[in-house]
Amino acid sequence: MTKAVFYHIYVVPKEGVSVEEIEKKIDLALDWFRYDNSVYVVYSTSDIKKWMTRLKPLVENDGRLFVCEINHRKRNGWMNKSFWNWLRKKR
Repeated sequence: MTKAVFYHIYVVPKEGVSVEEIEKKIDLALDWFRYDNSVYVVYSTSDIKKWMTRLKPLVENDGRLFVCEINHRKRNGWMNKSFWNWLRKKR
């Protein structure tokens, strides 16, 4: 079985694409947390290439998309309690 990892996904859709359409794709992850309008932390067994394939049609040519793996073991920050609780339950 493929190991699940955390990804940081920043997505600004092209004109005409709704948050619901983006989150329909994000729902393909095992779990996720949106902590800002365009920023998600995704817990998934899919690789970065797969996430790019899923999301690219929603952003090209006028949107923005950035995906990177997160090392959640090395972390620090000032986030709301619900985020920290979500992250802890995935460890």
